[in-house]
Amino acid sequence: MKKILHLTVFLALIAALAGGALGFANSMTAPVIAENELKAERDTLKVIYDDVPDSAFVVEKENVSKTIQKVFKVEGKGYIFKMKVTGYKDGTSFLVALDKDGKVVDYVAISNGDTQGLGSKVTEKPFREKLQGADALGSEIDEDTITGATVSSKPVIEGIKEAAKYQADHLK
Repeated sequence: MKKILHLTVFLALIAALAGGALGFANSMTAPVIAENELKAERDTLKVIYDDVPDSAFVVEKENVSKTIQKVFKVEGKGYIFKMKVTGYKDGTSFLVALDKDGKVVDYVAISNGDTQGLGSKVTEKPFREKLQGADALGSEIDEDTITGATVSSKPVIEGIKEAAKYQADHLK
């Protein structure tokens, strides 16, 4: 009985020390990780607007919906939406920039976990070019933007339309 009590105290002490060490390591690395993530995010935003300073990208809203992860206001340009949609497998993360009238300024895929070939076409130049200048609230873009890849392209198009509707309803 005495041995069990000693082992219990010893294990509790070891667990407390390990927890403290992990907490300390997390407090030291968390700011560096957050800074690196912010830099990577701004670098991705600069793909759309390379002519504006970093300070022009201001986070307007976060976690607006399951699809809209962040909304960035870009001084003098409009808004960029960071989106995550589900697709055939892992879905697509992307940025879509909209002007004040709801037209797509640009679209940049960040990641895509869908089938290589058809599903990954939402990351390619022809898809991006087809979206540029399209009215996101109108019928200029549709779910069949990529023939045969509607499982991947449909959620992306629906996400862009959701962003445009959110912008029209909540952002001016």
